[in-house]
Amino acid sequence: MLNNNANNSEELRPIGYALSGCTHDLLSFVVMEEKQAKVNYFYFIEHPLKPKTYVLTRVFRVQPYNPEMITGRIGPLAGKKGYRADYGKRLEYTIALAEILGYYDEERKWRLMEVAPSPWDCVYEPSEEFLRRFLTFKSDSSDSLLLAIGRIRGTNIPAYIDLNAIARGHMFVAGMTRSGKSSFIINLVASAHSLKPKPRFVIFDRRGEYSGLVKYGARVIPYNMFTPPISNPRLIVEKIGLKGKGRDIVLEAARSLLSDGINLSRKNLIIKVREIIDQGGIVKTSESKNKYFSSIKWFIENKGDFLDRQVEPLNIIEEILKSYALIIDFSVDTDIEAQHRTASNILNQIREYAMRRKDYGDFACIIVIEEAQYFAPEKGIEIKESSAQSEVKASMVETISQAGGYNVGLVIMTQRPAYVLKSCISQCNTVACFRLRSGNDQNAILEYTEYGSERLKDYLPGLADHEALIWGLAVPTPFPIIVEIDVEEYPRKAAVFARTAWEKMEKNAEKEEETQKLPLHLREF
Repeated sequence: MLNNNANNSEELRPIGYALSGCTHDLLSFVVMEEKQAKVNYFYFIEHPLKPKTYVLTRVFRVQPYNPEMITGRIGPLAGKKGYRADYGKRLEYTIALAEILGYYDEERKWRLMEVAPSPWDCVYEPSEEFLRRFLTFKSDSSDSLLLAIGRIRGTNIPAYIDLNAIARGHMFVAGMTRSGKSSFIINLVASAHSLKPKPRFVIFDRRGEYSGLVKYGARVIPYNMFTPPISNPRLIVEKIGLKGKGRDIVLEAARSLLSDGINLSRKNLIIKVREIIDQGGIVKTSESKNKYFSSIKWFIENKGDFLDRQVEPLNIIEEILKSYALIIDFSVDTDIEAQHRTASNILNQIREYAMRRKDYGDFACIIVIEEAQYFAPEKGIEIKESSAQSEVKASMVETISQAGGYNVGLVIMTQRPAYVLKSCISQCNTVACFRLRSGNDQNAILEYTEYGSERLKDYLPGLADHEALIWGLAVPTPFPIIVEIDVEEYPRKAAVFARTAWEKMEKNAEKEEETQKLPLHLREF
């Protein structure tokens, strides 16, 4: 048992003593001379009421203090003269502030601290072996599917994540650009390839970054292979761009064709518009009829070409069953409306299929949503107000609210948590947070996830690349851990750095300039 067998001289070394003013969740202690407390490292104290029961803490701030350097004391006066008051160094000490995480009781149940440490209680620095016994967990559930994702910061202790818990409860991944979010998911999916059973992933790839997973058996398919024919008359009108009476006429024509089961091509739509105008229901005079028809016909012919390009989309379920990872490439074009419509259709099909198979127990998958703010933006920051935007947002909310119960988990990813719909964030019971410095983004994590401590703001700004603070149901520790993520595969970014690209552009410009100086018969064409 950890609470009975610790050898203080070998496994727990004194590093400091608790100060007055500690609380049940905050430890402040003075660090002993020649010792060093490190931010984000674990330390232990003995439970004040339970001898030999050790309580885990984590330092979030270290600060030196010297009373001689307070304004008005002798230190600043000496510094003013250019002298260093070395005699004042004897009064200097270091204070560390730590978050009290909790302890295991006699029955190996995790408990939060009930009382505050007393002044002069000793603070211990653990050996890695002692810390390993405290932090190494094997899930008792046969349903778990643990995957090693890296090491607990500052140690060689492996960190795990439970993919089964993600499929049943969703995950939120946040962090600044280039902090390691995409690398985390890429390496998680790559490592999951070797698990038994092998999980299934669907990845919404907005930047074409995940193609490196092909060598592990993933398949990349352009999103427009899944784009459904437009069946919403309002969306057809929005894409054509008509307003006023022309909008009403096309809306009526589209509804009529759809209700009659007639193919919604440009030709059929123009014919139906002519019929409606000739009936005189909306436009009365002959002159107005011809004017409106000519105007509407121009719009349909020039802006309705999408109607003739619509084909039967691939079946997302059939494609999921073919491979363990399916990458939906949204980088092939910039048609935001079509991307929204496709994402909504994919989410709806997967959710509905999972619900139909609930009694058979033969379907589960994890859907990764890159740059979730494009699909489920917070109210007021929508990228493009449209029916498709509303549909994909509704699909995201419905899927994240219901699908977890049917073994379909969402991994919501973003570099701006403040821009993502909060009803989606709040549904995620596992969080992986990489470096974040924006106060608004930190507040979104703090307010809409279950971390429940202001200490979050102390940890996040100081995380290095590929380090994440991870907590929740998919983490087999009852407290947040900082993980150094294992990185073997990287996102597919630009082939060269900007400097190299500029050098090539400059050389090409110089070459073009020299070419222009040559006689026409000597130029290369």
